[in-house]
Amino acid sequence: MAHEIEIFANGSAGFAAAGKPGWHRLGYTAPGPMTAEELLTNAQLARWNVRKVAVGAVTDPDTGQLVTSDEDFLIVRTNPVTGQPERLGMVGKDYKIVQNEEVADFLQTLVDESGAIFDTGGSLNGGRRVFVTMRLPEPLMVGGHDRLDLYLAAFSRHDGWGAFTTVATPVRVVCANTERAALRNHASMFKVRHTGHIAGRIAEAREALKLTWRHGEAFAEEAEKLLATPMDVKEFRQFTAVLHPMDPNAKELTRKNHALAMRELEWLFTTAPTQEPIRNTRWAAYNAVTERLDHRSPVIGARDAAIVRAERALLTDHESSKIKTRAFKLLASA
Repeated sequence: MAHEIEIFANGSAGFAAAGKPGWHRLGYTAPGPMTAEELLTNAQLARWNVRKVAVGAVTDPDTGQLVTSDEDFLIVRTNPVTGQPERLGMVGKDYKIVQNEEVADFLQTLVDESGAIFDTGGSLNGGRRVFVTMRLPEPLMVGGHDRLDLYLAAFSRHDGWGAFTTVATPVRVVCANTERAALRNHASMFKVRHTGHIAGRIAEAREALKLTWRHGEAFAEEAEKLLATPMDVKEFRQFTAVLHPMDPNAKELTRKNHALAMRELEWLFTTAPTQEPIRNTRWAAYNAVTERLDHRSPVIGARDAAIVRAERALLTDHESSKIKTRAFKLLASA
């Protein structure tokens, strides 16, 4: 899967992360939390000076006459490596520029005094899209064992397409694909069109994004129910048979692969050390499904295994994500 991270003329990448790198291994990885200024500098998002430049007069190719307009503007930035001006898009006169620094400032003000820390930032598609994320201070804990980090991610565009968007999401944004996953898998969302100003919208954004905690609490409540509900091997086999039905007309190889998958799922549920603290519960059944899909199911073909597994884990339109959703619904509704 293409990461779409911007690669500059000197070979450097427009990306930075705190603590742990992105799966693509591009850009700068800081040893710990970064300030807004450090993130923007390390991700090469600082001092772009994004601006509108009037198109002015153009020549009509049919008549050869000049056509003037005060409605059309180019969006131009200063390339952070070469220092040269670059066209990013075309917009109308009412379009409002949102500088990368404003994106970070908006997030900082939004979570002021909360303890959230800057986590990732990057430039996508040649600078046409940028993102900045913060990791929220309080993770969700399921049964005191499983930790789910939540992120506040802001996405801005410099090409004239789409609104300035802030989402609360469990997806750590490290590339274009996880950007899309975050936007699809958000707990709550706040948007501002580029015809208005993001300044002064903090209270409105906080009201919209506080749904994060409601979403998180609801998820944790359902997960706690699964953790509190016992499940024996017989019931687990019934669950996996419904989750992964076997076509009666399937060929022999398909039957063998299906049987292998069922044995591996049962081993994860009954024996794997990763399930020890939650053994013999419906939450363990769900984790057996996710562990196999994310870490153990085979990677076929010549593609890099780490990239394929990242797709499975992060992309919500991937078949693995659909299986996880079905598994959770089956376990929660039974």
